[in-house]
Amino acid sequence: MTSGPSPAARSGRQLSPAELRDVVERYAEDVRRGSHVADFHTEDRWHVRIHQDADVDVWLISWTTEQGTELHDHGGSSGAFTVVQGSLTEYVWSGPTPDSPGELGDEPRHERDTVVFDPHYVHDVRNHLEAPALSVHAYSPPIRLMHYYQPSEGGLLRWAASWTDDPEAPPPAREAAFSSLEEMLGVAREALTRLTPEQADRAVADGAQLVDIRPEWQRRADGEIPGAVVVERNHLEWRLHPDSDARLPIAAAGRRWIVYCTEGYTSSLAAASLVSLGLDATDVIGGIQAWREAGLPTVAGPTPVEQVVGGLRVVPDSPTAGS
Repeated sequence: MTSGPSPAARSGRQLSPAELRDVVERYAEDVRRGSHVADFHTEDRWHVRIHQDADVDVWLISWTTEQGTELHDHGGSSGAFTVVQGSLTEYVWSGPTPDSPGELGDEPRHERDTVVFDPHYVHDVRNHLEAPALSVHAYSPPIRLMHYYQPSEGGLLRWAASWTDDPEAPPPAREAAFSSLEEMLGVAREALTRLTPEQADRAVADGAQLVDIRPEWQRRADGEIPGAVVVERNHLEWRLHPDSDARLPIAAAGRRWIVYCTEGYTSSLAAASLVSLGLDATDVIGGIQAWREAGLPTVAGPTPVEQVVGGLRVVPDSPTAGS
């Protein structure tokens, strides 16, 4: 579920939306003037990096009929793209909101259309037409990590993470040709030694760290576990990996992470992603609902993102021996 080594720490700044728009539109004009020559392949998407510095990398990408990406984010990078020729269809994940886990919508993107997006953006881009298309994409800071998703009734299920500096590289191969979400979960859970709420509670007493990955509306509705750190699912790998420049202060090498969600489904995929990156991680069977049914403590939410839930528990500053 990963490819390549962990990236070096980023040294550049994140460009503003206006700067990203200017970058892609400027390079698109260079392409139209012939400064960069594109190719079109029927088997794989052709792409080439046409600029890179510490702040941004820029790619020229061609799309023939029915070529597209997987639903993905950009690992904490902001970005923009503009259509140089032809038309593309962009599928954008719009949630979650206080009333909905989110939905996938589609938008046509025609020649000279430009889209600018923030680090939370999740999308897929495809060419459904016979005519080839060409686009320029920019990412700031340059991409080092991507995550891949599958929509579900409960929101987005993340099935892979890939350390890569090539945003158009093929996504990691799925371990199986999943015919159902249950099959996907089964593969993810093979990498985990899952814990009951009681086992998780004892592991926390021994120095493990609970991680709440649920969106705000679920934390408001169902409460939170004291001592858990709240990390948005889209940022989980970046915030917990000890080699990431965006890591949390508690993300030390050797720490054990116990992820939980509402019922223990999304948490399994999240924990498996952490394991694939070399971290000691697992999840809570049954999520916070099982935790509450076991009579273990909860408090009202929501706690701000990347803060520790207040209450009875104390979060250790560093992993304890044997954790």
